[in-house]
Amino acid sequence: MCVYLAVRVLGLLCLVTYAHTHQVSTLRRLGGAWDAGWYVRIVETGYSVSNGLIGKDGIPYSPRAFFPLFPALADPLHWWLPVSAGTALVLISSAAGVVAAWGIYACAAHCHNHRAGVISVVLWGALPLAAIENLAYSESLFTALAAWTLYAVLTARWLWAGALCVLAGLTRPTAMALSAAVALAALVELGRWRRDGGSPVRWWRPLAAGLLAPLGWAGYMLWTGWVEGSWGAYFHIQDAWGSSFDGGVSAVRRLLHTLTGAHSHLSQGHATAALPGHHSVGGAAVGVSMSVVMIVTLMAYLALFTLTVRGRQPLVLLVFSAALLLMDLGNASSTPPLARFLLPGFAFVFPLAEWLARSRSRWLPVTLLGACALLSGIYGVFVVFVGSAPPA
Repeated sequence: MCVYLAVRVLGLLCLVTYAHTHQVSTLRRLGGAWDAGWYVRIVETGYSVSNGLIGKDGIPYSPRAFFPLFPALADPLHWWLPVSAGTALVLISSAAGVVAAWGIYACAAHCHNHRAGVISVVLWGALPLAAIENLAYSESLFTALAAWTLYAVLTARWLWAGALCVLAGLTRPTAMALSAAVALAALVELGRWRRDGGSPVRWWRPLAAGLLAPLGWAGYMLWTGWVEGSWGAYFHIQDAWGSSFDGGVSAVRRLLHTLTGAHSHLSQGHATAALPGHHSVGGAAVGVSMSVVMIVTLMAYLALFTLTVRGRQPLVLLVFSAALLLMDLGNASSTPPLARFLLPGFAFVFPLAEWLARSRSRWLPVTLLGACALLSGIYGVFVVFVGSAPPA
């Protein structure tokens, strides 16, 4: 956890340095940008107040698109301490990041060894979008709950796995991937129990975990349907953001459009750069750089997933990673896929961590991890202050 904190402090120093030179507030940005504003609204006024804006196909944006556990944890801090709702959310997110790092280490050390566990934590804290781990976003909390859920499965603590999965399901809809992993692992365990002729005491625990796993996200969606008067209300609310599942068709189309559109804007910027008042080259360059990072990250995740399969990771980790990848690439939202929804997929970094852990050179892991941490901090400045909302 100390190593993780060191990596994230470096990232925060990059943000603070940029904010100081540009006379803006880092904390205000972390606690109120993009989706964070919705969580702030939920903490301050509950789910009954929207921002009045209209989304895709004339559907109003609704705070009910955001799951309740994250703002519920920040609510006591906001009311009991002299901090704003945004600051309370940032504190919960940052603390959850530390708990997530502990869980990631536990899973990696269980599957590999202590050194691989520590390196996995550093890699997760130095991902391209690691700045989100300190934003008022729910990814850190979900990753913490997912990591400890998966560790509970790996160590056959089935009731803990089921209970933690319920909490994860109250945090993000991507808990569908986690509940699928828990349920499948429980089914495999039941099959093993039946094949081995185990004791009657053992079978009900994995069964309970499998049954509990989807109750969090399913319960929230059903509650939203009951409040809105339509059982499909949650998916209708998501339609305002253009979020649905099309199996990856939109993802490919968006990536191609992002590349061709960025190239077009960059060319236009060069054509108008000589005119007074035109600054489009810088904006286009930022768009190009973020597009390149997005595509490189996609290729990296696909390559790492291939390595996780070849490395024969435990089934529960493979299913969780595969389901996250499928949900992200199959999302038909208006924003490009990548990175933010995959941030909880910490097992993607295990093959690289294992390779670095086997290195006989003392300086190779230190140099590579240090470079990753620094580049992550620099890119975090683009994510938080310069670019658009972090890609889903």
